[in-house]
Amino acid sequence: MLSVARSRTIWLAMLVSLVIASIPAHFGGVASAGTVDIYSNPGSGSNTSMLGPGSNVGVVVSPAWAVPGNSNYGWISYAQTGCNTFNPATGFCSAGPANPAGTTVTGPVTATFYQTFTVTDPSDSGNLSVWADDTATVYLDNGTVTAGDGSSGTLEWLANPVLGVNCTGAPIGCITGMNAVIPLNLTTGTYTLVVDAYQLVGGSPFGVMYGGELTTGAPSVPEPASYILMGLGLTGLCTLLRRRQRA
Repeated sequence: MLSVARSRTIWLAMLVSLVIASIPAHFGGVASAGTVDIYSNPGSGSNTSMLGPGSNVGVVVSPAWAVPGNSNYGWISYAQTGCNTFNPATGFCSAGPANPAGTTVTGPVTATFYQTFTVTDPSDSGNLSVWADDTATVYLDNGTVTAGDGSSGTLEWLANPVLGVNCTGAPIGCITGMNAVIPLNLTTGTYTLVVDAYQLVGGSPFGVMYGGELTTGAPSVPEPASYILMGLGLTGLCTLLRRRQRA
């Protein structure tokens, strides 16, 4: 049989362990590592275009377009605006009925794409890569956004108006190495990536692609409340131990 003093000691030790384990991360507990994916996928996110609001769809990829870094993301658009038929003799894709007319980076946006995501950690950071044919302006807005051009948010990258061989000759473009690399460091909250895409040459393939991961930063530092809770429990434990030694 356990003595009354020893029983009290064991129960108090268990209580202290329970208190420490139940302290949430923002009170100095162990912060759980999370990953936030920001990927362009058919059916994920939304868009507005000349067809009105709609869901993102996958498109037939032009041979010139950059290949995604992994299978988690790919080229999307508001309709089948990709490579209708590829002509090996010219090295270009023929136009399809859904391919949009041309515009300029100061003219009407061909289509705007929205991707909403939520950060649950105190701090998440990482790089986001964005491609477009022909080019795009990128904003990051607070909250859930499903309309507008994103200009009410924070400008992350400005569209490039100078054409190259297949799209613009510098980021944001469509070929390998012509992606914008946008660093993000975000706190807890909901955000929307807004991509204003421009088709500068009418009747040619059009689409956007983006991919990135945000991961948690350093574990949170314990706040004074955490130390007080642990201190009270440990003080009580020490008191019982001294009483047991005197008995």
